[in-house]
Amino acid sequence: MELQKPVFLIGFMASGKTTLGHAVAAALPGITFVDLDEAVEAEEGCTVAQIFAERGEEGFRALESAMLRKTAMPGALIACGGGTPCRAENMDFMLSAGTVVRLDASSGTIVRRLLEADPDKRPLVKACMGSPELLKQKVEQMMSERSRYYGRAPYTFDADRLDDEQQVADAVERFHKLYLQ
Repeated sequence: MELQKPVFLIGFMASGKTTLGHAVAAALPGITFVDLDEAVEAEEGCTVAQIFAERGEEGFRALESAMLRKTAMPGALIACGGGTPCRAENMDFMLSAGTVVRLDASSGTIVRRLLEADPDKRPLVKACMGSPELLKQKVEQMMSERSRYYGRAPYTFDADRLDDEQQVADAVERFHKLYLQ
């Protein structure tokens, strides 16, 4: 399978962009999966959390924006960071360069996944990770603030069910039929 344009996965943190992206690329030869956060980390030689600590969110977003453009090639399936589309120029770029699919997961699913994650990999919510209730409030606030950006994506994919191998396999099949044929 050869994608003529890149496909961008957007959505809130822990919505399943990386999980789905890895699985789609593994199942479909010819697709190159790029996790934008991992690409920035590889280029900079440090973690996203370290970049946030040393350069702030704005410094990270500038690196992320540059990497978005660098990796957007035919055949690429790119899992964007949750904040990537919140820069208007990034969303404009993605919409003009390829296919943009928003992964939607409920706030309950997001909170559950974040509570199972490494807090150091989630600098924007790390301070709330010890309290499920505070985390839920923060997630819902951020989801609300970002909804206008995410809402620009022409396609939406339900990502609430990506929690075991069978759910992921089913999601890959659905994603392939909807967006890659």
